[in-house]
Amino acid sequence: MKLVCIFFALLISTTGWSQSSQVYASGNGSKITYKNTNGLNSFNIEVRGKIEVTDDDRDIKSISSDGYLEITKTSFGSRRTIKITAEGNSLKREYYEGRTQLPYEPEGRKWLAEILPEVVRTTTIAAESRVNRFYRKGGVPAVLTEIGALEGDYMRAHYANLLLKLPLTPKDHPAIISKVSSLLDSDHYLTEFLDNNMDQFVKNKESLDAVLAATNKMESDHYKTQVIKEALRAQPASAEGVRIILATVGKMDSDHYKTEILNSLLRQSNLSDAVLTEIINGTKSIDSDHYRTEVLMRILERDLSATAYKQAVEAAQEIESDHYLTQVIKSMLDNSLEGDVLTNLLSLTTAIESDHYRTEILTTLLRKQNLKDDQFKKLMEYGSNMNSDHYKSQTLQVALSTTNLTDAKLISVMQAVQGIDSDHYATEVLVRSAPAVKKAGNPVKEAYRAAARKIESETYYGRALRAIETE
Repeated sequence: MKLVCIFFALLISTTGWSQSSQVYASGNGSKITYKNTNGLNSFNIEVRGKIEVTDDDRDIKSISSDGYLEITKTSFGSRRTIKITAEGNSLKREYYEGRTQLPYEPEGRKWLAEILPEVVRTTTIAAESRVNRFYRKGGVPAVLTEIGALEGDYMRAHYANLLLKLPLTPKDHPAIISKVSSLLDSDHYLTEFLDNNMDQFVKNKESLDAVLAATNKMESDHYKTQVIKEALRAQPASAEGVRIILATVGKMDSDHYKTEILNSLLRQSNLSDAVLTEIINGTKSIDSDHYRTEVLMRILERDLSATAYKQAVEAAQEIESDHYLTQVIKSMLDNSLEGDVLTNLLSLTTAIESDHYRTEILTTLLRKQNLKDDQFKKLMEYGSNMNSDHYKSQTLQVALSTTNLTDAKLISVMQAVQGIDSDHYATEVLVRSAPAVKKAGNPVKEAYRAAARKIESETYYGRALRAIETE
């Protein structure tokens, strides 16, 4: 028969239990064996069926039909055993010292009374009946008090799960979640408890908030993420729940898990603009440009307010990689932007060191946004600050292909041409602008001639002048 081994901690006590115990459960669940040794003493317990103990935990009250309990302790070579078996409506009790059976009364009963309280608090024996007993006497608080007195997280979690099987009301859940989470040191057992009972916990806001708050005491980013994602799959978080989640994210170390949680939040359809702004601010705690970009891109798929866009621009400033920053900015430019949002986004391009990526952004801005004269002038300045004359020329030529080219915009282009060192590229831009310049006012023409005078090559200079003077 296949055996399953589960480990949990037990404190040293007069019963002889050592600090670590192995619990072996048979594959069909019909029998459970507890084995434990500390070198000098050893315990072996076998149990089958449901067992109920007396109210003082010192004797066996009942065992289900075909059930039994056998406890053996060996100490310094001396062995004692108690066997209790269900026989009809009564119990058969046997007591042994070594291989010799002795009368159960009084030594057998006395020994059982000594060891049984520790046994029931360090194993799952009689757990269900004990939970029911405490609940009948003092309700949820009484059960929680007993859970606090148990040895080890395995036992505490087991009792807590049994408590959740009782006919409780949703208003009981927040206190249970809060108390159990304070008692369990193991993230594994706490996660198991929360996940196993999530269907009950998501029935009201207070319980779900308590689940999310419980993740704040966890150390493992993995388990925090597991619980939060499971909670969000079952029920959208309230505004308070979102606040709790973001506080948890801020304390996490793993950018991967931070991203998983934020993306799970962003799958909710009920997020207000204020909440979206908080999520955007939450991306600032992500160190990885890759993960920060992933979250910001998902945020930008939504219909954001000007305030949220402004926050997104500020969050994007934290991105160091030109590649990822370009991705974010281009995603922003898929929407029509105005005012300070567009101005701030334009300024963000100065953080891009790569001429290739800066040109990609500047040309996208020119094609997709309706720039005012002052914004257009700034863009031309940012373009002329690049090192590559090729990319400067490319940006200016795209600018000349845009609609609504005012005289002020044309003058900005002419001024930017003066920043091109290559006579070839400068001439190329001027010739391209000539048709529009000829239709513009004298200030534009003067700006054109000023740019042409910067050309050193007589050949290119002549070509530039002929482009504006010929009909």
